[in-house]
Amino acid sequence: MLQNMTPPQHRLVHRQILVVRVNPLGLLYDGRFMYRFRLYESERPALRDNFIGIGIAPGASPAFARGGLYVEVQPASFIGFWSVYEYVQYFKTFNLLQSWPSAQANFSDTAIRDLGGTNYAGGGTQWTIGMNLQGKVGVVVGRALFRLVRPDFNLRAGDTVEYDQFYDTLMPNKGWSLFGDVDVFAQLPVGLIAGVRYTLAVPFYGPQHLDPTLPGPSNAHMRMGPAVGWQFFQRDGAAFNAPTIFLLVQWWMMHRYRTGEDTSVALPCVALAFTFNGDFLDVGAPKPATTPAPAEVAPTPVPVEVAPTPDPAAPAPAPPAESVEQ
Repeated sequence: MLQNMTPPQHRLVHRQILVVRVNPLGLLYDGRFMYRFRLYESERPALRDNFIGIGIAPGASPAFARGGLYVEVQPASFIGFWSVYEYVQYFKTFNLLQSWPSAQANFSDTAIRDLGGTNYAGGGTQWTIGMNLQGKVGVVVGRALFRLVRPDFNLRAGDTVEYDQFYDTLMPNKGWSLFGDVDVFAQLPVGLIAGVRYTLAVPFYGPQHLDPTLPGPSNAHMRMGPAVGWQFFQRDGAAFNAPTIFLLVQWWMMHRYRTGEDTSVALPCVALAFTFNGDFLDVGAPKPATTPAPAEVAPTPVPVEVAPTPDPAAPAPAPPAESVEQ
């Protein structure tokens, strides 16, 4: 998002993010490269960052690689809709890919480690549909990122669910799961960003994903905690722009295994992220800018076990989203 000028009619932009995470363990790169076409011209901050865009969405970790087509429609600065259709391939490293016949399976960190040797190289397509909402009053910024994710993987014969460490969720294969991040934070002129993030995950299982002889599983999870970041500079139109580092610490409010069953409830999910964005084409002559401004961010980070959160090239100033999906 350009901070001091109306975007030009045509833009070639990119957004990059690198995330390291603990509980669950993860390392992830997620990127976006996109052509944007401005829908209309407006000087109003709430309307001027509008566009329709198309591009590619690469991603990688030591456990998998993925890539696909990314499309986005943003009718106004405060709301956007986007989708990614990608192919995901696991390398048979770091105990992934792991899958099971039903959603009642034990997918705790300990269980996955004990299954070492039964993981396999597999993959398939994945479709993500997302929506961003964002607004700012004074120095206070609010942002929400929601996405629906549907994997269609070639799993082991008889298996219907797979563990996605990017989302830390037992995903229903050929079924949908909902993920959301809600941020409220303050962005100070010196470059400091500080606030709080709430994260939610809800898988939707069908009869084919469940063992009727066992009680229904509780595989949804929630976590919340503080986020702090520092943006080094903001230069409209630069190819390397808005480099920002974030630290996110979230305690698990609800999780089948991370609230005492397998991992101590005192141990939070900790993520450290570095993100930047930029323009490949000349955007014109911006007004002098001295105040750092938020970077375009992705759905969230939550990476994967040195394997698999963003999202998206969201224009809102915020900590990286748990996915870097978008």
